[in-house]
Amino acid sequence: MGLFDKLFGSKEQYPELSGDHTAARRLAAIRSNLEALSKEVSDPMEVLPTDEGAYVFIGKPPKRFGIAWIEGGEIKSFKTMVAEHGMSVRDVTSISDKLREVYVRHQDAEHFSAKIADRDIVVTPSETLAQDVREVLSIIN
Repeated sequence: MGLFDKLFGSKEQYPELSGDHTAARRLAAIRSNLEALSKEVSDPMEVLPTDEGAYVFIGKPPKRFGIAWIEGGEIKSFKTMVAEHGMSVRDVTSISDKLREVYVRHQDAEHFSAKIADRDIVVTPSETLAQDVREVLSIIN
């Protein structure tokens, strides 16, 4: 978030995620992973919690963003996938473009706010968005 966003309050405001929401239960299951990730990145985080973990858009999607995902208790990202699978810059760019398209298609999904490690995050409990992200990322698994 830039200086002017803070000064002029242009940050999107979402309702707080209630403790009885399914997404709150899913966040609780991966809280330690999200806290660790929040210490590694300073950009805004948007979390798509799933039964298996979560997908985390980092930055300001759909324009400038990265992605990390939590599965099997581990935090993965393009960086780890490049190291594990030898992905090229072209591969990463192609996947990023597909993720951008998926994100844009689901921009109207319901969003909430929550706190992780004293940081405000956006929570998007959209099963269809998570499924589409999973499909795009399945190319590298």
